[in-house]
Amino acid sequence: MAPTRSNPLSIIVADPDRTVLDRMVGALAHEGWLVEGVLDSHALYLALLQRPAQIVVLGAHLPPEGGVPVVRQLRSIRSTSSIGIIVLAQAGSPLRIQALQSGADASLAGPPSMEELKAYIKTLERRVCVGQAFEPAQIWHYHQSEWKLVSPSGADIDLSHLEAAFVYIIARQAGRPVRRRDIIAQAFGQDPLHYDNRRLEALVSRLRKKVHRCYPLSQPIKVVHSVGYVFTDAIRCIELPALDSKTGG
Repeated sequence: MAPTRSNPLSIIVADPDRTVLDRMVGALAHEGWLVEGVLDSHALYLALLQRPAQIVVLGAHLPPEGGVPVVRQLRSIRSTSSIGIIVLAQAGSPLRIQALQSGADASLAGPPSMEELKAYIKTLERRVCVGQAFEPAQIWHYHQSEWKLVSPSGADIDLSHLEAAFVYIIARQAGRPVRRRDIIAQAFGQDPLHYDNRRLEALVSRLRKKVHRCYPLSQPIKVVHSVGYVFTDAIRCIELPALDSKTGG
């Protein structure tokens, strides 16, 4: 018997075949589950950013990288490490074994029987929902002495001097917008009246791409229109030690 839930089970189905995708989404939604369909891994990561899901059903040939690397990525990130994952691959395909070895809970011959898929989801629901609270929080670390941002999964993002200065000022005000002129004056040591804002925009764009490549399930650097930038996730700043005036530092 499936566990009693106050909210419907949240499922994301990811498959590049629109016909197969629509069929699965319709069948699963008919069970009363909250179901969203996407066509590639980029849309899957975006959907997981926008709302948590308990189960992901994905095709083994999901573009652009394939379903097996997506499984590894989801298992490597704290916020999705316990999510239920079902991979669909052709009968006899080696991808079915690779998916299980990479951390998938089940690997079904696709396109699957809808009754079989529902049965596996109901079995997974017991694991992902009973006594488990989904924890969406992302904890980052910024190491000032090393010019390094560390993602919640533990992956390092090496920063340039200006990127490090930018991250430091918005990380210290995490959750609160920092004005562009304060970033330019305090972090970069430049005159905001004579600084070309396009340089700041280009720096932030490059930095956001670095963050996405390292940790696609969270983009904590957000633009606050007409104001500046904000770091939206929780972050701990590991700052340089204070100099001791008694030692002449």
